[in-house]
Amino acid sequence: MNRLFRHTATLILAGALLTGCVYDDTVRDVYDNISGNESLAIAFNDGFIDNPVRTKAVDLPLLSRHMNTMGVWGWQNTPIETVECLFRNQEVTFNSSLGKWTYSPVKYWENNSTYRFCAYAPHANSVPGVTATIDPTTLRISISGVTLNGSNTLSTAAGEAPANFAGVEDVDWMIDRNVQSMSGMQHNIVSFNMQHILSKLCIKVERSSTFLSESEMTVTIDSVTIDNFIRQGDFTAASSNTPELQATEWTPVDTLPRYTMCSAKNVSVPDTAVYVMESLLIPQEANPNQIIEIYYKIGTPGGFINEFNSTFRLDEKFDRFLPGCNYIITFRIGPDVITFDGGQSGWEDKRISKNIN
Repeated sequence: MNRLFRHTATLILAGALLTGCVYDDTVRDVYDNISGNESLAIAFNDGFIDNPVRTKAVDLPLLSRHMNTMGVWGWQNTPIETVECLFRNQEVTFNSSLGKWTYSPVKYWENNSTYRFCAYAPHANSVPGVTATIDPTTLRISISGVTLNGSNTLSTAAGEAPANFAGVEDVDWMIDRNVQSMSGMQHNIVSFNMQHILSKLCIKVERSSTFLSESEMTVTIDSVTIDNFIRQGDFTAASSNTPELQATEWTPVDTLPRYTMCSAKNVSVPDTAVYVMESLLIPQEANPNQIIEIYYKIGTPGGFINEFNSTFRLDEKFDRFLPGCNYIITFRIGPDVITFDGGQSGWEDKRISKNIN
C-alpha cells in the first residue's frame, strides 16, 4: 500500500468516524480502485481432500483434480469493529490454463482486518435443483436437494476402488468443516481442506484361501445388485465433528422412486481380489428390504461350469451409512458356502474388516 493511498484511506476513515457513519463501501471502492495489485488480492489455493497437512512424501488428492468449482463465504472484521460480508456463496472456478482458482470481482486484503472463510464443493449453481446456504451465526453450511441415481458403479473390474469420484454422473459433495481464519496483514492464500459428506459403498470379490488357483479353477462374477436406496437428501453440517452429531447431518427425502445399484458384469476373479462396485450413497439407515444378490460361475479352464446365486440382507452387516465413511462388502468364493464380510473405514483405503461367515 503506497503512502498516498494510506493518507487517503486515513482521511476517509476519519471522516466516517466524525460523522457517525459505519464502515461502508466508500473505503472498499477506493481500496479496490487504487490497489490493482495482484499480490494484495484475496486468492484461493488448490485445496486438498481429507487431509489437513500437505507433505512432500504424500501425494494428496487435490480439489482441482476432482472438481472445477466451489462455493465460498467470506467475512472481513474491519479496523472499526464492523463485519463486512465479502463473499456470499461466491462461485470460485479452477482455470486449468492458468493453473489456479479464480473469481470476479476480485477482493483485496486489508492489513488491519481479520477474515473468516467457509467453503463447499462443487458450487450449487452447477447442479440443477440444489441450493446451498449458511447460518450467519453458527456458520453451518446446508446443502438441500442432493439427488443420486446410483450411476457411479464400476463398468469394469478394478484391483482397487478409486479413492475419489472424478468424472462421474452422481456428484461427490464436500465441505470444509472448519472456518479458515487469518489476518489481512499476512496476505496468505486461502486453502480449504474438503471433507466428503456422502457415504461410499464398495463390493469386493476374492477367492477363499482354500480354493484352487486361477489356472486350475475359474471364477466369474455375472452380476451383483443391491436395491432399495433412497435417492434424495438434505444436509446441514453438525455443530461439531463428533460421529454422534455427524450421524444426524443428513435428512433423507424419500419421495422419489428408490433405485438399485448394479456391479460390473462378467468379471473374472483372479488370485488377487477385484472390486466390481463402488458408488456414492445418501447417508441413511439400512432396512430389511435392501437385498444383495450375487450371481457367479465356478468351472475349470475350457471345461465344466456351474452357476450359483446367493442373496443377503444389507442390514445384516450395516445398520446405517454415515457421512464420509467407506463401506466395504467382501464376497469370498470357494468350494464351500460363499461368505459375506463387511468392514467400514474412512474414505481412503484404510479398512477395518470384520469376518462374518
